[in-house]
Amino acid sequence: MKSLLVVPITALIASCTMTSDIVTTGPDSYMISTVACPACGGTTKSTTMAYKEAGEFCMSQGKRLLKSNMINDRWFNEAGETVLEFRCLDEDHPAFVRADERRDSDIIVEHR
Repeated sequence: MKSLLVVPITALIASCTMTSDIVTTGPDSYMISTVACPACGGTTKSTTMAYKEAGEFCMSQGKRLLKSNMINDRWFNEAGETVLEFRCLDEDHPAFVRADERRDSDIIVEHR
C-alpha cells in the first residue's frame, strides 16, 4: 500500500517546479524563467532555481554569472515565477569591480 502512494506523491512533487530553456538575448546575455508551486517554495524556490541554472550555464563556459535584471511575480494561487536576465562574463571583466572598492589606475588627475 505504501509503495502505491510513493509514485503519485513523487510525480506531484516533480511537477511542482518548471524551468525554461536558457535563451540568448544578446552578446553574452541570456534569460531564464522558472516557476514553483506554493508547496515547493513559491517565489523563493523559483529564484533559487533560476540562479542555480544560470550559474551552472555560465560555469560550463568557464565564466561567471552577473545579474542584469530579475523580475519576481506571484500568481493568484501563490505560485512564484522568476525571470532572470543575466550575463556570462570572464572573472576579470570590469563589470565585476564594485564602485566602492579601491581601483588602481594609471591615470593621475591633478587639480591646480
